[in-house]
Amino acid sequence: MTWINANHLARTKTNTWIAGVLVLVGTVTATQRCTAQTMQRGISVQLVQTNSAVPVPNADNQEALIVTVNETGKLYVGLDPVTPSSLAEKLKSGLAGHTQNLYIKADARAPYASVVKVVDAAHIAGIADVTLLTTQPNSMAAGTVVSPEGIEMKLTQHSSTVTK
Repeated sequence: MTWINANHLARTKTNTWIAGVLVLVGTVTATQRCTAQTMQRGISVQLVQTNSAVPVPNADNQEALIVTVNETGKLYVGLDPVTPSSLAEKLKSGLAGHTQNLYIKADARAPYASVVKVVDAAHIAGIADVTLLTTQPNSMAAGTVVSPEGIEMKLTQHSSTVTK
């Protein structure tokens, strides 16, 4: 065997080994993605970062009622776009078969007025429990499933009579 043939054989073995490692790494990472907890589909936003949120795993349930506010202030109920004027009706109809909790997934860059419109619509729809979903400054390992976290609020009904 000549030196050229031996060098070609060595390169072939190296390339085969590298290809095998890449297949193995690809399989391992795909397996981690496939075995992770199935999360509810939704509109992707950059959540506000907080330090005092509590875990709210029910936000990942299929029947969870989620309103998303994107960075431009556009509103979504689940994956469906909705106008601020029709949001209260949409929330009332969305309550059938759902819990009385509304999860607000607002982008950190969203206009504050848009988030207030969602809270007002929840109040009109008779929703008492609202959770603002947030992100935490925890550093998690890649492939780790993190439970949603948020800040819980109670909306109260105001009396129509004014006391003096």
